[in-house]
Amino acid sequence: MRRLDLINDLLRHEDIEGFLSMGAPGNEYESEAEMIADRIGEAEDRAADHKVTREKVEEIVTGVWKEMFDLSDDELHRRKEAFASVAARLIS
Repeated sequence: MRRLDLINDLLRHEDIEGFLSMGAPGNEYESEAEMIADRIGEAEDRAADHKVTREKVEEIVTGVWKEMFDLSDDELHRRKEAFASVAARLIS
């Protein structure tokens, strides 16, 4: 499975903002998934061993969410468990 497809699947599964459960289309998080995939690729290119840690992926997911949803630090903190879950499943 391509990384982008996996990220899309994980974001749909987590439905971090609850949009899918409110009836939003299945591609609701596609833009965020593309940004996350691109940023992970960039981080891998910069890493000496071309690998990123779970922590780095969580940082990337959090950063994309902050950027796309204009969330406060408190709002991001409330979503931390979901960000960590996405990161852990991507790295496993």
